[in-house]
Amino acid sequence: MKLKRLLAEFLVIFAVSWVIEFAYMGIKGVFEGTTLSLLEISLSFDNAVMNAVILAGMSQLWRRRFLTWGMVIAVFGMRFLFPVLIVAVTAGLPVTKVVELAFKEPEKYAHHLEHAEPLILAFGGAFLLMVFINWLFDAGKELFWIRKLEEMASKAAKMGEVKLIIALSVIFTVGYLKREPNIILALILGILLFEVVHFIKGAIEYFKEHGGAVDAGLGSFIYLELLDASCSLDGTVGAFAISKNLIIITVGLSVGAFILRTLTLYFVESGKLKELPYLEHGAHWGIGGLGIMMLLELFIHIPEPVISSVALLFILSSLYSSVKRTEPMLKE
Repeated sequence: MKLKRLLAEFLVIFAVSWVIEFAYMGIKGVFEGTTLSLLEISLSFDNAVMNAVILAGMSQLWRRRFLTWGMVIAVFGMRFLFPVLIVAVTAGLPVTKVVELAFKEPEKYAHHLEHAEPLILAFGGAFLLMVFINWLFDAGKELFWIRKLEEMASKAAKMGEVKLIIALSVIFTVGYLKREPNIILALILGILLFEVVHFIKGAIEYFKEHGGAVDAGLGSFIYLELLDASCSLDGTVGAFAISKNLIIITVGLSVGAFILRTLTLYFVESGKLKELPYLEHGAHWGIGGLGIMMLLELFIHIPEPVISSVALLFILSSLYSSVKRTEPMLKE
């Protein structure tokens, strides 16, 4: 996949979205939709790198499904259906009534979604934190970027269940400070879902290795979609600060999601990942930062630009370190 062709595809996608947004809300819709697309890209760029690392070990078939099936899940499932289900559960309303609210009374719908935000933050923050600490506390890690911290974490992983200690400590600390059963339950569900997905992924790979008919790519696909879902939670809720129109929000966030997925495939198929050994490290640190900030948002407001800047800083720093490491090798 050539870079020029990739940029041309991005421009076409933006142009199509601008036509839809203009037809629906005029110039205001185009402005809000474009802002949301850029917000999605900046908030989830670290997720694109993470996805690329996982996709590199998947077959061409599952890579295509990531861009086709995965986009349907990302657009309809996470950017539209998931917020509707959250509002339905927390507000005690039928799903059909919530959909009606979303289209006819977007202000009221946004109010219900904002009311459910603490549960979303607790669930998503716990899941992303588990992604980070599962990578950080890896006893078999050989390549280190932030050397002292990562080496210490790797050594600590050899001593015992550090990940379990951290997970339980997070539940206890947040639960003690918030004293809200629903938030504690959301934290537990986030951690539980991470462990269940890893179990399913491991089970699929086990049966595949032992002559089973299950495709090993399925486990990685499920993990990728849940990772994308968790990374997009904050942006989905925060989108209502930019627009109250569900169509504009869905189109804007979907354009950002499509660009990120296409960029993910570019990273894999162009072989850029092999030239950038620390990029995976930067992505995981960015994911960890996002998870921690989602949990902190249960207590204090953190502006969206700050959240995206932290993740971007880790990515750019790891990119710089990767270039410094590989440049001398390429010259030899």
